[in-house]
Amino acid sequence: MAENENKEATVSQYDTKSVEQNEEMQTGILTEMQKMTKKTLMYQRITTGLVLVFVIAILCVVPSLLKTLEAVRTTLDGVNEVVEQANTALEKANTAITQAEQTMKDLSSFVETAGGDLETVVSSIESVDFDSLNNAIKNLDATVKPLADFFRKF
Repeated sequence: MAENENKEATVSQYDTKSVEQNEEMQTGILTEMQKMTKKTLMYQRITTGLVLVFVIAILCVVPSLLKTLEAVRTTLDGVNEVVEQANTALEKANTAITQAEQTMKDLSSFVETAGGDLETVVSSIESVDFDSLNNAIKNLDATVKPLADFFRKF
């Protein structure tokens, strides 16, 4: 019996030591878990703060970004309108140039034709004998003068 009591006392000591060690281990684990929880909480707060700052920044930037995009769209609409007007003006200028080219061709053709006719006229004028023409005019004057004097008397 004494042996049994001794065994029980030894088992009881081991149990007490084991329970104490278990409690110390649990306390250590709980302390570590508490530290980890505090770290996690701190990181979550930092993350939440950063997300909040990011959301506020986006809320501040988005309206001005939308205004800028609207201004860009308006500007691009104006640029498109100017480009369309420039294209229309270029088409009209191209038409005017084409018409001017045709007019120049027609004028050139006219000058060539008229130049040939002028050459004919000049050669005809050159072939006129002015001495004979002057002589004929004097003879005509001599003939018409007496007739004129005669008709004045009546």
